[in-house]
This record gives sequence, structure tokens and C-alpha cells, in this order.
Amino acid sequence: VIVVRAARAAKLGARAGRLSRAVKLLKMLPGMSTKEDASKVKIARVISNQLNTVLSTRVAFLTICVVVVLPLFQMLQYPEMDDSMGTWAELLDRNAAFFKQATNSTERLEQQTLLQTEVERMMTAYDSFSYGPFHVCYGDLSSSGTFECRNDLLNLNYTSKFSTPQRKASIREYSQEAIQVSFNLVVPKQEESAAGMGLLCFVVLVMCIFGLLMSQSISQVALLPLERMLSVVRQRCQQIFKYTTDLKDEEESEDEDDDDQELEQSSEFMLLEKVVKKLAAIAHLSSVAGEPEVKDNMTENEIMTLNWLQGASVANGRKMIEGEDEKSTSMAIPTPRGKEGLSAITGKIPANTLEELNTPDFNALSQTVELKIAIGTYVVWVHEGCLAWVRDNVPENTLFKFMTAVEAKYPSENPFHNFSHGLDVLYNVSRFCRLANLQSTFTETSQFWLLIAASGHDLGHLGVNNQFLVETTHEVAVKYNDRSPLENLHCAMLFQITNSSPDTNVFSNVDKDTYKEMRKGIIAAILHTDMVKHNEMIKELSLLYQMNSDALDSLKADGVVKSSAATTQTLMNALLHCADIGNPMKPWDLCYELAHLCLDEFFAQGDVEKERGIPVQVLNDREKVNRPNSQVGFIEFVICPMAESICNIFPQLDNLAHHLGINVQNWLQLWIDEASPPEEQTSKVSERVRRVVLRLKAVTREERNIPID
Repeated sequence: VIVVRAARAAKLGARAGRLSRAVKLLKMLPGMSTKEDASKVKIARVISNQLNTVLSTRVAFLTICVVVVLPLFQMLQYPEMDDSMGTWAELLDRNAAFFKQATNSTERLEQQTLLQTEVERMMTAYDSFSYGPFHVCYGDLSSSGTFECRNDLLNLNYTSKFSTPQRKASIREYSQEAIQVSFNLVVPKQEESAAGMGLLCFVVLVMCIFGLLMSQSISQVALLPLERMLSVVRQRCQQIFKYTTDLKDEEESEDEDDDDQELEQSSEFMLLEKVVKKLAAIAHLSSVAGEPEVKDNMTENEIMTLNWLQGASVANGRKMIEGEDEKSTSMAIPTPRGKEGLSAITGKIPANTLEELNTPDFNALSQTVELKIAIGTYVVWVHEGCLAWVRDNVPENTLFKFMTAVEAKYPSENPFHNFSHGLDVLYNVSRFCRLANLQSTFTETSQFWLLIAASGHDLGHLGVNNQFLVETTHEVAVKYNDRSPLENLHCAMLFQITNSSPDTNVFSNVDKDTYKEMRKGIIAAILHTDMVKHNEMIKELSLLYQMNSDALDSLKADGVVKSSAATTQTLMNALLHCADIGNPMKPWDLCYELAHLCLDEFFAQGDVEKERGIPVQVLNDREKVNRPNSQVGFIEFVICPMAESICNIFPQLDNLAHHLGINVQNWLQLWIDEASPPEEQTSKVSERVRRVVLRLKAVTREERNIPID
């Protein structure tokens, strides 16, 4: 019977092992199915199916083991199901009933003898068992189930090898109408306990084996792929976090060897968590539209600014708004500049101008042409990042003649895009490199060509933008196939200057391979000053910061900058572009003056467009554009993202964000004073300006808890 039961249980166990597969049918029910892109869940589904198969097989194995072995242990519990004990009690009770029914002494004695004989037979029957009767008595069974022995009526004499157990749990009593038999089950109870302990040990053993098998199976199905994935994560993200690891190695002690393995395991998941966070940020940046969206509360001037950013690349009384911070002086950086050691070329520069070159207050517009050429020569000649290289490879007189030729190629009739702008951008780039401590980060040759590119980035500017050249089929647009015609013109004119005469060739002492690298870098940097590339550059800088935020926030930009040639070029492009459009990030006096000059040039183009009967581009119609309001939109959509990106990567430049926050508020106030807009419109624009100021404040070193030297 036990074997049959075990076989039946095993069969049920095998069916139970396949039950989990039947659960899949539930997916066919309404609302249970999940229609997902197969490409998104392919890997997870394969692993899920494999785990499902493994679990089903192992559960079936465990069930079979338990249901087959469990009845074997129950065999040791046979006395629990021994009907002979109850049968003997019924037999003796029948004889006792005959004894009770006897009417005379002779019959009573005869029945007593018969009962005594049956008791002795019962005792003899259990001699070979480990359990048996130890007490038999004649009496009465009450209605409540209590049996009372009456030895005074009948005293049964018997001899039993079993004694009275000390524990009542080892006694089993069978009470009938006239007989009660008590059995000693000490040994079976002990065997039962041993069987229980054996069963427990067996279950533990089976579970351990099952656990090992499951662990091995899960390792094969899930953990090994996960380990491979983590390995790939470590390898692929090594560039992202290697600078952070280096920073931590500098700060942490190496006396934690006992915890190395645990830390290594936890660091993998911490690394994965950081990777996921960065990937989420990168995915967000990738999903964000490359161009700002038009909002309902924008003014006509702001929509014009936005349209200009998306499609068009462009080309004095005032009052000071209260609240401008005098923080500009804090950006002064001690340099070896001074009157001592200056040549006849640069010695004519006034001392106060040399001092201004160490501050953000230098104004190229206030200098004479002769001084502008001397200052341009001076900035390149004494730039800390390439000073030694320039002294060895570029004669000062050659540099001066080059700068003279550059000045001559800048149209002086342009209100904004003239040599003053070129000199200002040169000064900005040199200053950015000093503030961000990039003298030892970029190579000497790279810093030199970046300064040369800055000085000539707008050579021969026509005073109009690319869109105008394309619209009018200008010969420059035709020559360069409508692709950044102005920027290509600037590059070509720069190298025409250096190649036209040995006297102006600042690359004459450079070897051929180095010259190729310099030319390649200059062309890439100048072409990236085209506003069409602005949004793409902002996205690249944002991604770069997300991938290297730990190192950059710790002012350890060297490893990031040098991580690849592409990264180096991207950052140099960004420095030149930021210097080119950075007028709103200057102190308010300069910001105001330069903004009006730039708008004058736009309006001049608009006048030409009206004369020719072609559509007037946005920001070019002097009759429609409000100057202060156009600057608010320009800062919000163009300059603020640039300031955020450049300050994230180079936190030392955060005063650019500081000035920009002041200036946008000043432009807002000027717009309110001049245009007297409706209160509702004023409130909306003021709120947008407030958000811009908060964004700019968030990238400052103070808000990011970055030490300020």
C-alpha cells in the first residue's frame, strides 16, 4: 500500500513540476497579455524562459524526492496504525461481558478462567514486539468516557515484559465497556522521533542539494550573463569614471585590504547605478529637441530671436541699472605682464591697458588702430600657455606684421565685425585659458593656433550674415556651396595672409606635420563659429559634462581634455565660440555698447534687404525690433545654454554666468522702462528672466560647493 501511495505521489509531483508552464496560458486571458516591442524585451524574455524551464525541472525533482521518501519514513510509524491493539481490547471486552452476565459462581469462575487465558494469550502475542500491553483491568466505562477499574470484583493476574512508561505520551489506552488495556509505546515513540529527525535531515540535505543545483543553474542562465554585462560596463565606462577613481585614490588610504572583495563587488553595482544615471541624463539630452520651442508667452521680438537662432546666422547714451555687482575685479589673475622687458613694438602699450588685460574690463573699442595691433601682438607673445614655444619659433616682428595684415583685412566700416571684435575675441580666448588653468592642459602648439584662429576668425567679414549671402546668390555663397560661406571665407583669408609673404607667415618655422595639425584645428574651430552649429555644440558639451562630471567638478579637467583628440578639438571650438558670442557675458558697460553695435550692423543689413525688395530677416528690421527685449531673448535661448555648458566644464569661468545674470536683468529693466509693456506681459517675461538667473546661479562654484582659489 505504501509503495502504491508513493508512486501515485511521484506522479502528482511530476505534474506539479509542469504547473508553472501552464501558467503561461494565463497570458491569453484579456488584460494579461503584454504587447511590447520584441527588440526591447528579447534578452529579458530569453532569460525569463530559461529560468522558467530550470525552475520547473528543479521543482519537479524536489517534489518527487519528497513524496517518494516521505512514506518510507512513515513505515517506522506502523504502531500508529496497528489495529491488533484495539482488536485484543474488543476480544477481552467480549469475554468480560460473559463474565458479567454469569448467574452463578460456577459459571462466573468458568468465564473468569477464560478471560484470564485470553489475557495471557495477549501478553504472549506481544513478546516479540517492541511495544505491548503492561496493564489490563476489569471495570466500568462511564458515560463521560472515564474508565474505572474494579479490582475488587475481578483481579486479573498476568505477567508482562512491559513496564509502566514514565511519560503519559508513551501510553496508549483502549477502553471498552468492561475492559481497559494500556499499551507501552516507548520504543515506537523513540523510533518515531528518530524517523522525524531523519526526515528533517533528509529534507535539509535535499534542500541544500536543490539550492546548489538552483544556484548553479541560475548562475548559468542569469548571473554569468550579468557578470559579462558588468564586465562590459566596467570596460566601456572606464573612460567615464577613471578620473573619478584617480581622485578617490588620492584621498583614500589603502589599509582596507580585508574588505577589498566586498568593496569590489559593491563598486560594480555602484558603477552600474552611476552609469544608469548618466545614461538617463544622456538619453534626456539626446531626446531634447536641438532647438528651443516657441512658447505662448513670448513677445514678437523674442520669437524673432528664436527664429534667427534656428535659421539665420548673422552678422549712445544709456543708463546704468542699479544692482550691478562690482565682482569683475575678482577675476583678475596675476600674470608676468608688465612694462619691463617689452620691445619697441609692444612697449607703446600704456600701463593701464596692460592692467586691464588682466581683468574682464578691457575694451578694444577704445584703442587706436596702432595700439590694437600692438595689443594683439602682445597677447599672443606673452600668453603663458605657449610663451616659450612662441619665443623659439615665431619672431616678434613676424607676429607683429601678421597682426598688421590681419587688421587690414577686417573691414573698418562694419559697426561690429571689425578688428576690434577680432582683438576682443583674441583677448577673451587668452583670458579663458588662464582662468581655467589650461596652460598645461592644451599643448603649446594648440594654444598658439587657437590664438591665431581667434585673431582672424572674422577676417573679411561682409557685414551681412550667411543667409543673406545665400538668398542673394553672392559669389562667396556660390564658391562655398552655401555651407558656412562666411566662416570658410575667414579661414581662407587667414591662410592667404600667412602664405602671401614670409614676413607674415607665423608658421614658417613649424614642421610639416605640426603645420597640418594646426591648419586642421584652425579650420575646425573657425567653422564652428557658425551659429548653425551652436545647438549641436551645446549638446556635445552637455554630454561631455555628464560623462565626466566628477572629474570636472573636482577641477581635474586635464584627463578629460586629453582623453581624445576629438574632445580636445571640441573644447577648443567651444572656447573660441564662447569668446565670439560672449558679449552678453561681459561687464554691463561693455555688454551694452557691444550689443548696440551688433544690432546696428543687423539693422544695416535690414535696410539693404528693404532696398533690394527681398524679405527682411528677423532681428534686422529696425522698425520692429526692440533692442533690450531682443537681448533678453538672445540671452535666454543662445547665451544662457552656452554659459551653463562652459561653466560646467570649466568652473573657474563662472563669472561669465555672474555677469550674464546681471545683464539679463538690466536688459529686462530697460525694456520695461522704454516699452512700458502690459503688466501681464511684464510678469511673464520677468518670470522667465528669473528662471534664467537661477540657472546661471546654479553653475557657479559657490552653488556647486567647488573651492574658489
